[in-house]
Amino acid sequence: MGNNRIANSPALAKIRKFGGVMSGMVMPNLGAFVGWGLMAAIFIPNGWFPNEKLGEMVGPILNYLFPLLIGYTAGYNIHGQRGGVIAAFATMGVIVGSNITMISGAMVMGPLSSWLLKKFDQKVQHKIKPGFEMFVNNFSLGIIGLLCAIFAYMTVGPVIRLLIVIITSGVNWCTTHNLLPLLSVFMAPAQVLFLNNVVNHGILAPIGFAQVPELGKSIMFLVDTNNGPLLGTLMAIALFGRGRAKKTAPMAMFIAGIAGIGEVYFPFVLANPLLVFATMGGLAVSLFLQVIMDGGLIGVASPGSLIAIAMMTPKSAIVANLVSISAGFVVSCTLGWLLLKISPGSEDDNEENPVIVGGRQVKSVSDFVPGMTVAGSAGKSIQRILVACDSGMGSSAMGASVLRKRLKEEGLESITVINDSANRVGKEYDIVITLSGLLERAKLSCENTDTTFMTVNNFIKLSDYDETVAFIKHRNQVDNNEATV
Repeated sequence: MGNNRIANSPALAKIRKFGGVMSGMVMPNLGAFVGWGLMAAIFIPNGWFPNEKLGEMVGPILNYLFPLLIGYTAGYNIHGQRGGVIAAFATMGVIVGSNITMISGAMVMGPLSSWLLKKFDQKVQHKIKPGFEMFVNNFSLGIIGLLCAIFAYMTVGPVIRLLIVIITSGVNWCTTHNLLPLLSVFMAPAQVLFLNNVVNHGILAPIGFAQVPELGKSIMFLVDTNNGPLLGTLMAIALFGRGRAKKTAPMAMFIAGIAGIGEVYFPFVLANPLLVFATMGGLAVSLFLQVIMDGGLIGVASPGSLIAIAMMTPKSAIVANLVSISAGFVVSCTLGWLLLKISPGSEDDNEENPVIVGGRQVKSVSDFVPGMTVAGSAGKSIQRILVACDSGMGSSAMGASVLRKRLKEEGLESITVINDSANRVGKEYDIVITLSGLLERAKLSCENTDTTFMTVNNFIKLSDYDETVAFIKHRNQVDNNEATV
C-alpha cells in the first residue's frame, strides 16, 4: 500500500505527466523512426546491403524530417493545425542554428511556439472584426513564428547543442571507463514509475541519434528498450511467484517480448517493489556486456520487442546484442527468484483498486445498491469509456480491445470504448480506466468532475473489468428507471 501511495503522489504524477507530454511528441511518429532505422540498417556503408545512392536519404531524414515531425506533433497536440504549423516553422530555427540532430530542440520549440500562439488566439478571438479573421490568423502565425524561429536560431539551438555535447561527453566517459551500467540504477525505477519516456525520449534517444552518424550504432537505444531484463523478472514471477501474478506473468512475457509493450510489466513490480532490483541487476549486466562487446542499435526499436531489436541490429552488433540481452534475462530471472524467496508477495494479490465517483473515492461498486443515486453521475447513463495508459498506444489499445469484448458478451456493445494517453483524458468520457500508477495523472488532465475513475491491475485480464461492468449495469439501470418515471 505504501508503494502505491508513492506511485500515486501528486509530485510524481506531475513528472509523469511531463513525461507523457514528451512521449506524445514522439510516439505518433515512431513509424517514421522505424522506417528510417530500417533504411539505415540496410543501406549505410556498414549496413546489410550498402547502397551509396539510397543511403543519401539517411542524413536528411534524420536531421530535418525527424525534428520537423516532432515539432509539428508537439504543436498539434497543444493547438491543433495552427499549433503544428507554427511549431514546424519555429523548429527550423533550431535545425539551421545547429550542426547536430535537433530532436531535443524540437521538443523545446514545438511546445513553446504553439503555446504562445494559443495564448494569442485566446486573447484576440472575440476582438477580431468580421471579415478580418483570415488576415489576423495568417499574420499572427507568421509574425509569432518568425520571432520564435529567430529566437530558436540565436539561443535554443546553441544551448541544446552545448547540453547534448556535455551529456554525450559524460556518457562517453562512462562508456570509456565501463561505468555505463550505472544507468540501470536510474532506468529500472524510472520504468516502474512510468518515467521511462522522460529518460528515453528526452535524453537517451537524442544522444543515440547524435552518435549514429559517427559510430554507426548506439547503446543508448538499448537502455530502455532492452527487454531481456524485464522478461527475466517476469519469468521469475511465472516460475516462483504466487497468486494472480504468477498466472498472468506468462501472458505479460509474450506481450512485452513479442508485441514490445513494456507497460504490462510495471504493475508486477509495483505489487512487489523488491523485484525492481532484479531488473536493475539484469540491465546492469546487459549494459556492461554491450560496452565491452561493442553492441548497440542503428535506431529506436519501436515497439521495444525482440523482433524490433533484431531488425535494428547492425551486422557488427549481432553477437553483442544477443549475448547481452540473454545475459540480462538470466541474471534478472535469478535475482528475481532470490528476491521472491525473501518477499513472495500475497497469495491472491487482491489489493483493492480505488473507484472514484463524483470526486470521492469508494471501496468498490458494490457500495451502490439498486435505486441509489451516485453522487456526481445522476441522470447519466454510460456511453463513452476511455482506457488510458502512459503513451495511449500500447497497453491501453489492448485494454480497450479486451473491454469491448467483455461488453459485447454482456450485451453492452453500444458503449463506445477508445484508448488514449492518461495526459489526454478530456471531459467527454463517463468512465476512465487506467493503472493505479497513472490515476493521479489521469485526474490532473480531466476537466469533468463527474467522470468516474477506475483502476485495473492488468489491462489484458477480463476479470479485472468486473467492477466496470457492474457499475455500467447499475448506472444504466438507474438512468432507465429515472427515464421511466
